[in-house]
Amino acid sequence: MKDNQQILGTEPIGRLLIKYSVPAIIGMIVNGLYNVVDRIFIGNIPGVGPLAIAGLGVTTPIMTIVLAFGMLIGVGTATNISIKLGQGKKDEAENLIGNAIMLTIIIGLLISVLGLIFSNQILHLFGASEGSLPYAKAYINIILLGCIFNLMGMTFNNLIRGDGNPRLSATIMVVGCFTNIVLDALFIMYFKMGIQGAAIATITSQFITS
Repeated sequence: MKDNQQILGTEPIGRLLIKYSVPAIIGMIVNGLYNVVDRIFIGNIPGVGPLAIAGLGVTTPIMTIVLAFGMLIGVGTATNISIKLGQGKKDEAENLIGNAIMLTIIIGLLISVLGLIFSNQILHLFGASEGSLPYAKAYINIILLGCIFNLMGMTFNNLIRGDGNPRLSATIMVVGCFTNIVLDALFIMYFKMGIQGAAIATITSQFITS
């Protein structure tokens, strides 16, 4: 960590900008691929593809809300940790990490519990029809159960980036996305688990990422 801090304090701004922005962009693209990959496999489910895709589309605002909370905690904490490390206040930086983990767990549990309790109302609010609701609910209920892993993965990745290792952060996200692709093919195409298989693949890859 000391070497990373020294680099952050001595390397030219332009080089640091490239070093940090490129892995961050790759990570964001990879994060967006989770939903794209799920759509590709779900759309090819025989007989129910169009309705399943519609159900998955309804869940997008919920996924965006979870992503927003993950970015809120991760980016906010990483920024404050960078400031504390720059001031030489390592103990305060470590306390911030502990607070971020606790906040991630609390918010993850709240989103999971409230989302599961009011899933029907929330999905109807976002435009679910009677035909797409069962698929939307089958997908989002599993995603909500693994909400903590999703938030943890995003939080930790931002903390790693803030500690001066953006390449590791991007590598972890790429591994998670590749795992999701493999598991989607396995659960949907081989085990015939349908849209639930896509959700299980997603939360499993997010667990591995976190």
